[in-house]
Order: sequence, then C-alpha cells, then structure tokens
Amino acid sequence: MKLHKAIVVLALMIMAIPLNAQLSINIRYTGPKGAAKKYVKEMEQSGIAARIRAVEGCIRYDYFFPADDPDGLLLIDEWADQAALDRYHASPMMKEAAALREKYKLGGRQIRMFNPLVRNPQNDNKQQTMNNALTPRRQGLAVMAALEAKGDQTGLEKAAVEALDNGLTVSEAKEALSQLYAYTGFPRSLNALGTLQKVLSARQAAGIKDNPGQDADPLPADYDALKQGTAVQTQLTGKPFDYGFVPATDYYLKAHLFGDIFARNNLSFADREIVTVSAISALPGCEPQLIAHVSGARNMGVSDAELRALPSLLEEKVGLAEAERLRGALKAVLGDAHTPVQTVDFSVWPMGQPNTAYAQYFTGNSYLAPMDGGLANVTFEPGCRNNWHIHHKQVQVLICVAGRGWYQEWGKPAVPLVPGTIIEIPEGAKHWHGAAADSWMQHLTYHKDVQADASNEWLEPVSDEQYHRVK
Repeated sequence: MKLHKAIVVLALMIMAIPLNAQLSINIRYTGPKGAAKKYVKEMEQSGIAARIRAVEGCIRYDYFFPADDPDGLLLIDEWADQAALDRYHASPMMKEAAALREKYKLGGRQIRMFNPLVRNPQNDNKQQTMNNALTPRRQGLAVMAALEAKGDQTGLEKAAVEALDNGLTVSEAKEALSQLYAYTGFPRSLNALGTLQKVLSARQAAGIKDNPGQDADPLPADYDALKQGTAVQTQLTGKPFDYGFVPATDYYLKAHLFGDIFARNNLSFADREIVTVSAISALPGCEPQLIAHVSGARNMGVSDAELRALPSLLEEKVGLAEAERLRGALKAVLGDAHTPVQTVDFSVWPMGQPNTAYAQYFTGNSYLAPMDGGLANVTFEPGCRNNWHIHHKQVQVLICVAGRGWYQEWGKPAVPLVPGTIIEIPEGAKHWHGAAADSWMQHLTYHKDVQADASNEWLEPVSDEQYHRVK
C-alpha cells in the first residue's frame, strides 16, 4: 500500500512537469533488516540495473544507503525528458524491478524530491557572455594554458581534444605550450607538450586529421631581438621598463621572451596574453604578475569583454581557485565588483553531485560525494547551510576537511569549522552546520551509536539574520 501511494503521488507530480524538461526522481525505500542491500545486489548481478541505464535518455540510475537509515535505500534516477521516462515505464525492467521490491518486501517510504532540473539563468547568462566574447579557439588556448600551469595532465588531455575539435591548429597548440616555459618552467611545458603529442598520436591512429596550421615565418637575417623585444615590452607595460636589479634577467625578458618568442607570428600578441593570463591564474602566489598581465593584455589587443569572460571559463574547465585569482586581478585593473571567497581543491576531496535528495532542507547549494565505510563528503558553497535539525537515537560526527564554516547548537555560540575540526553532535540536539559567507567548506560525516528507529527531524531554515549574527 505504501508503494502504491508513492507511485500515485509520483504520477500526479509527473503530470505537472513539461514534457521536454530534464527529470530527477528521488525515492526512499525501506524494508526488513538487510533487505535493501540484497535487493541492490540482485538488481546489479541480474543485469536489470544495467539494462535500465541503457534505456535511451537515462542519465543516471544510482543507489545510496542513507546514513540515518541503516535498512533504507535511496534511489536517484535522472532522465533526459518525459519521453525517456515513459520508455523505461513501458520496458520489462519496470516490472522486473517492482517484482524484486516485492520479493524483498521494500516499501516506498518517502519521495524526497521530484523536479525538473531547472537551468540557472545566471549560469546561462555567464555561458552566453563567455561564448559571445571568446572564440572557441581562444577558449581552447586559455584552458590548455591554465591546465599546463596547474600540472593537470588528465584535464589537459581532454582540453586538447576539445580545442582541436573546435579548430585550434596543431601549430598554435604547440606554440602556446612552448611559450609557457618562460612563465611556468620547462618541466611543466615539456610535460604538457608530451601530453599534446600523445593526444595527436591517438587522434591520428583513429583517422582524425587535425589542421597542422602554419609555422612561424623565419626572421630576417638582421633581426635585432633586443631592440624588438624592448619595443614589445614597452607596448605591453605601457611605458619603458628596466629591471636594473638583475641586468641579465632584464636582457632575457627583452631579447628572448619579448624579442624571440613574441616575434613568432603563428600566435598574435593578443593570443599570447590570453595564454599568459590564463596560465598565471593557475599559479598561487603570483597575483602581482597576474595583475600586470591583465593590464598588459589590454595593451596587446585583448578586449575587456574577453578578459571578463575568462573567469567563468576557468571555473568551468579548470577550477575555482584559478577563477578566483583572475576575478581578483580584474577587480584591481578594471574595478569590477568582487567579494573574495576562499576556495577548496576538489582534486583532494571530491565535490560530488548536487545534493538534490536533501535540497529542500538547505539554503544555497550543497553537493554530496558518498565514500567507503559509510562516510559521505558534503560540499557547501559560500553561504550555504542546512536547516535546523535533530538526529534522534544516533550521534552524528562532522570532520571538517577543507574551507571554513560553522556549527551551532540551539542556544549556544557557533563553533568555527576549519580543517581538522571534529564535532560529535549529541543525540537530540537541535543544530545546523554550513559554510562561512566568504568560503566554500567541506566536511565528512557519519553516524554512530545508531539505535533502532533512528531518524532525522528537519526543522525551520536558519534565517539570514541568525546566520549573519554568527561570528
């Protein structure tokens, strides 16, 4: 009966969803001790789950075991549109999965959430601005440069494929990664060129013919690298520059970097500054040079619109920290409004997927990455926090691993969450936890001393007034 009611409610909700909307469905099931895990095991071993995932339009079909319900099961499935969901409902797998739930006496406990995945208009605007300002070719140059500087060869391999597919020539890709030895060092430059070589070999073996492009024109026999480099450096900085502290370095900058490298005309001056700005954005502690090159990029023909489009591109393709550094430099040069935030490194603790199953209990966006041993890594964006809530008949443990945030029990001062902070939340204590207003935050969580009939009680949101009083 419980399962029947859940399906009826689900059907009524589906009727209110546009037919072309992407759908996310999250259903909690519960049953006798151990039944949920046996059900999932048979779904996987029998191939039923695999055949569901193979249905055209299935984006996701995954199971999770909630920490607050040892005998519960959370199903999260996502579909491209209503037609894709209808194909699944009409398939034999729908009846096979239902039969297995009956076999293991699993009942529909609660529908946590069912909604179309609505696109964020703000993100759409950023994407449109980025595409309007930066050509696909320059987007490819920027992303490859930042990943070269970051030392992310896996990311660079994917970015190189995308850039080549979007029209970047082999000559341009080689030139950009070669130029960067002057900014990031030979080791990173050579590693990146090795990755590019690997990508090109694989594409050639697959029959893909990339555009080789044109190599740089030969320089005249009487070419004066020092003279030309001095002129290029003056154009970039907007005034003559002499590094008298170390004359040899001054010579290398003028004659070699701006004289020899910048003289190669298979990349324009503007291209080279897009590459340089993007790479320095990925170098911690180089903010003064980044600010100087943002200013210099404008002198070399990079538009303000292109510069303003770069942070969104880097955030999407490279990382939060790289985008944050560049936004700070744009504020310094262009006066753009920007409130600095502390970022976290998702290569250390994964960001996970949008926490849709519990989104109704959060202010702001959170992300969930299930881990081994019953642990979960929860990521909070700046300002995100969960509602006041109570864990009944269980103790929740929080371990902050990145960023900064807060934990607060009702009627008590807030406790800062910083990496290494461990909080054991007493059973029955009304509390909330979340990120600081100017920082991302990640914490691990698990439950211990779990008794029979343990549960969560979700209460009212933490108001803006309550949140901003925390110090």
